[in-house]
Amino acid sequence: MMALVLVLDDERDACQLMARIISSFGHEVKAFTDSEEALKWVSRREPDLALLDVGLHGSYGIDVVDRFLRIRPRLKAILITGYPSMATVGEAPHSGTLDLLVKPVELDELEARVRLALELIK
Repeated sequence: MMALVLVLDDERDACQLMARIISSFGHEVKAFTDSEEALKWVSRREPDLALLDVGLHGSYGIDVVDRFLRIRPRLKAILITGYPSMATVGEAPHSGTLDLLVKPVELDELEARVRLALELIK
């Protein structure tokens, strides 16, 4: 199943790498380094899945997921963090988030989690 996946990470290299990897799985990917640009795009398009960094410059990934969900209530998200904390782990399930990945993310793990998330969306 080809899906439309949004990637949001304020580190351009990480964002481009994630987009390249996910598109290699056969999905269409739109990548953003700015959460406001991503929100504008979500208001015009309906992605199947969003992968976003928890620690975004000037915003918090869980808050961005909440804003995405106000526009697209069916959107599912996978949060990615380099700094897992009990607070992040505790908040993630309440934000419409399907999963929480810890950086550095292994390629096999990313592919498996994206595939699982998309199967749950069907």
